Amino acid sequence: MPNATDSGQPRGTAHVDERQVARIARTAALAVYGVTNVVSARWWQRVGDRFGLGSSGVRVRTAPSLEVAVNVELAPGVPRDSVLANVADAVRYTVQRDAGRAIDALTLTVEGR
Repeated sequence: MPNATDSGQPRGTAHVDERQVARIARTAALAVYGVTNVVSARWWQRVGDRFGLGSSGVRVRTAPSLEVAVNVELAPGVPRDSVLANVADAVRYTVQRDAGRAIDALTLTVEGR
């Protein structure tokens, strides 16, 4: 029987699904003001995304540490550094909250650069 200290969140370094983390990170990045899209960095990756073979601009590695790489497109005229800081905060927070595991390494790129 669950008690008040039990939580639905996994703890520690439990295994997380790479697709789940990619979905969470993509959704969190798209929610930030100034981000227009999350896309793959290379043209051949974008073709694979169209056929459902890619991860739509998010790469995740779960072993031995949780590493996430996100490639975003920014709206013209937005301050790049502050938008990327907001994306980093949003992705880190949302992945930890929803997947129950903190990101060890987060890489953000803007339109493949």
